[in-house]
Amino acid sequence: MNLSQFNREIAEIRGDRVHGASELARRCLTILAEAAKILPATDGVEFRQYLLALAAELAMTRPSMAPVGHLLRRWRAEMSVADGDLDLDWLRRFAVERATALVALSRQAVSDCAVHAAHWLGPGRTLMTHSLSSTVLETCRLLKDQGLQMIVTESRPLIEGRRVVERLSTWNVPTTYITDAQMGVFVGQADGVLVGADSLLSDGSVVNKAGTVLLALAAREYGVPFYVCCESFKQRAAGEAPPVLEEMASSELEVPAWPGVSVRNIYFDITPARLINAWISETGVRRAVALS
Repeated sequence: MNLSQFNREIAEIRGDRVHGASELARRCLTILAEAAKILPATDGVEFRQYLLALAAELAMTRPSMAPVGHLLRRWRAEMSVADGDLDLDWLRRFAVERATALVALSRQAVSDCAVHAAHWLGPGRTLMTHSLSSTVLETCRLLKDQGLQMIVTESRPLIEGRRVVERLSTWNVPTTYITDAQMGVFVGQADGVLVGADSLLSDGSVVNKAGTVLLALAAREYGVPFYVCCESFKQRAAGEAPPVLEEMASSELEVPAWPGVSVRNIYFDITPARLINAWISETGVRRAVALS
């Protein structure tokens, strides 16, 4: 992998509007594994320095998505302490093995999250969701033959909710597909709201697709419990810098260039912990203190 190829990969990850945080984190690890196999280097020291620099650049591509930074920092930490007498061939194998292991760990975490969520929610439920989440989709797969019904928002501007609905349709899950503006109309018909997360802050607040906080507020107004299901890799440490809420191209909103009009397209918002009833991760379910 040469520099131009790597830069193309960086650009694709920065511009990706389709895949979730965990999927993009796994893609970054796969890029590093591919680079480790073919990066030109004369010795192990040069190879490791170059690879660590690539990993650091990848880690900064999506600041709102905690798993991208967290999993790459974990990989970098393992590479930093590895020596193998700095044998080049050994380091190549080690880099690939550790990246592959972290990809597997991430996938297993998604699966375990969904198992806990499906057990917690139980059969015969009507759930509402916003945006596209691998943990939510996997939970739906586990509940698809247990009377599950879904209410799914479009999640504008790129309507990734459509991908959720397409999958639910193949599973024959009865689904109502709505515009984001109808959240308040339909949330009262749900037994619960289940969303994923791009980052989980140390106080339990969640960074997710813009509109999530509006759905949480509507759910609270109607007495509908609001659940967040995400891997522990998405947890930001106490004292970690506040996440940057990424803003994407205004052209995605497809409006004319009206004089004097500023068009904003911020992709993420922060839902306060006080609006969340339970957090579900690969380790289990943690209920809000008020519900204990």
